[in-house]
Amino acid sequence: MNKILFISSILGIISLILPTYFLTELKQYESPLFPIIATSVNGISIWSVFLLAISGFIISLFSKIEGWKIGLSTMALFPIMTIIEMIVDSSSHNLFPFEFIFYALLTIPSIIGAYIAKGIMTFIIPKS
Repeated sequence: MNKILFISSILGIISLILPTYFLTELKQYESPLFPIIATSVNGISIWSVFLLAISGFIISLFSKIEGWKIGLSTMALFPIMTIIEMIVDSSSHNLFPFEFIFYALLTIPSIIGAYIAKGIMTFIIPKS
């Protein structure tokens, strides 16, 4: 289970970072440690939301983990990275409580994707 949640966390990072490579009009943001994360969070797009939902869907297909845990794990590393950056540079995250709320909201697409997968699997493979 821990390996699957770790993979889910990595998929969450990929879901936000990947669109920054093909959405070339995004403004690049500075950050003490993770500038690509700052760019991806500040320039979030519908593509990121879609990829988060797909991540939750895929993880749910291959595990028996509850959807809400999958959703939380997709965004789990972002608050950790924020705290690390605040330790390195205390002026880097002036609105950090709101960032954490934003990260919590970004768990919703993954949760929805996970529960859609669970619903499909229940429909396709009914319990005997």
